[in-house]
Amino acid sequence: MLSLLHTYVTVYELRNFSKAAEVLYISQPTVSVHIQKLEEMTDTPLFIRNEKKSVQPTEFGDLFIKSTQLNQRLGKYP
Repeated sequence: MLSLLHTYVTVYELRNFSKAAEVLYISQPTVSVHIQKLEEMTDTPLFIRNEKKSVQPTEFGDLFIKSTQLNQRLGKYP
């Protein structure tokens, strides 16, 4: 779960799956799988994908990042 959240935060900050993969030293397909798993767990899309390989967070994605960051500050996630 933690790696999924770490991947999510990185994609959110960079707005790009490929760049997130480079930063995280994982493959781009792995980044996609992590985001898909989180979207399945929340039953909601977190990003809007576009043809330029960049992504924009959905409204829920913006709320989810705030929750994730708050939990990090509270020490629930490293």
